[in-house]
Amino acid sequence: MSGLSSPRPEIDRGFVRLAEGLVHYRAAGDATARPLYMAHAGPGSSRWLVPLIGALAPSRRVIAPDMLGNGDSDAPTPGDHGIAYYADTALRVMDALGIEQADFYGSHTGAMIGIALSARAPDRIGKLILDGVVLMDRAERARMLRQYAPAKLPDDHGGQLAWAYQFCRDMFLFYPYFDRDAAHRTGNGVPPPEVVHAFVVDVLKALTTYHIAYRAAFSYDMAGALAASVHPVLLACSASDPTHGDLPKAQALRPDASAVLFPAGAATEVVAARILAFLD
Repeated sequence: MSGLSSPRPEIDRGFVRLAEGLVHYRAAGDATARPLYMAHAGPGSSRWLVPLIGALAPSRRVIAPDMLGNGDSDAPTPGDHGIAYYADTALRVMDALGIEQADFYGSHTGAMIGIALSARAPDRIGKLILDGVVLMDRAERARMLRQYAPAKLPDDHGGQLAWAYQFCRDMFLFYPYFDRDAAHRTGNGVPPPEVVHAFVVDVLKALTTYHIAYRAAFSYDMAGALAASVHPVLLACSASDPTHGDLPKAQALRPDASAVLFPAGAATEVVAARILAFLD
């Protein structure tokens, strides 16, 4: 905890090679400290975890890969993949980096990967921080599969550029983003242009593959997996996260879990301090 007041460590970037190709990751912290594997939400990359990586690294060895098909990582193998595939990928990344056991932080899709990994290899995972648990019934998941993450290709008119901007911008304004009416407003504003630009660039980098992890997430029974999990869990969410209404449902599924709803705009140091208090 005292490490939060220390100068922020530098965040390094690297690659490991899996059968699919290269996996890009960000890393920070003392290599002898206990590892914390961080899995980002989709779409995007570990870029969006950088502030939290910096705040946690004085106390942990932090590893934050880009999911296959996102960010600067190569594409998954062809075909449909479930969350179990991404959990296996995380395990193979840990093997490649020589990490025998780690605590795990996951946001949205990343939280699903963490739960699946803890079931797949329970001895390799310590504690779980699940930030933004998304709970949907079968009908909701089917609707998301149909509408949320369309497969995209570049076209002769650059239509993918306009689509990517609207897709990213509307995620801040509506949930789900394609229900653009008053009832589905998030109450959040559009962030500064440079933030939206970075988000759009991440999506365009992964234009033809971003949807694969999304479709895995929308096919996953997170409620059942969470209820069956046995690892110590911190359920976390920001009040600005449009899925924060699922936090009480997640608590009901894991009444033994710790839980925190951060106020909108909570400082990164506040979030990191709560995570470290749970891990310690």
